[in-house]
Amino acid sequence: MKPFLALILALAATASFSQTAPPAPAALPDSAAFDTIAGDLPSLVAPKKHAYFVAGDIYVPQGKTVEIAAGTVLCFKNFTGLHVQGTLIAKGVKNTPVVFTSEHDKDYNKRSTVDAAPYDWNGIYIHEDAIGTELSYCAVMYSVDGINSLTRFFKLTPCVFLHNGRASLTILGAQYQVTEEPYEYSLTLKDAAVASPPITVLKDPLAATRNTLRYSGAAYAAGGFFAAVVTATQLVSSQRGFSAVSSMSKDNLTRNSGAAWETARNKRNNDLANLIVSCGVMGIGVVGIFWSMRF
Repeated sequence: MKPFLALILALAATASFSQTAPPAPAALPDSAAFDTIAGDLPSLVAPKKHAYFVAGDIYVPQGKTVEIAAGTVLCFKNFTGLHVQGTLIAKGVKNTPVVFTSEHDKDYNKRSTVDAAPYDWNGIYIHEDAIGTELSYCAVMYSVDGINSLTRFFKLTPCVFLHNGRASLTILGAQYQVTEEPYEYSLTLKDAAVASPPITVLKDPLAATRNTLRYSGAAYAAGGFFAAVVTATQLVSSQRGFSAVSSMSKDNLTRNSGAAWETARNKRNNDLANLIVSCGVMGIGVVGIFWSMRF
């Protein structure tokens, strides 16, 4: 009887402990494992120990260049994508690619309870002004459209496309046949000859504007400086002449009439106006040079 009573007491104690023990911690949301990003990207997206969680559409702004460094992983939430309106340089290396994938990709999000699948996110959209975009050693996975480009003038060297839904690569509405093998695409000389884009524009869409502004500014600054030196010398001389005929001495009043004084004054004023204009032209040139270095 005593052993049976002891067994009952032991079971009661175990039940009491299980009721008072703290519950197991709840699983953290998937986004807790990421740095969350959305909107315009900075000029450099550097890799981290964990992936970036793309909570809303991200953008390479028009007229800007964004570099995504090797080893960077971007995990996209449903219905989000990357819009390239400027120039994107995604620079992976052979053993450290840049990865664009789903938030449910368990290779990069161990917390996901859902398997990644095609159509999980929208994909990468290269707009028509995104000339010069280049993706090297990148992986695009589990998206709707992979890469959908409205320009031919971009480069893939090489990239992997896996498990994308509708297409992996679409250029100007035409779908390209892409296998699971690394895929390369680049602007050909024939394409360049047909479209005839300036070579400087292919490298940098703002290069032509920047160079025009810079060289014009240099010409204005140099011309304005030379004119300012000449007119400053003339102003010194005309000011001396005006001071001479303005003297109230008896000898000066005898030799010079009022007309001579007005002539000297007008010459001095004209030289002063010319100096102001020359300095203004030089200032415009300097501002042009400075502004060309701002973009």
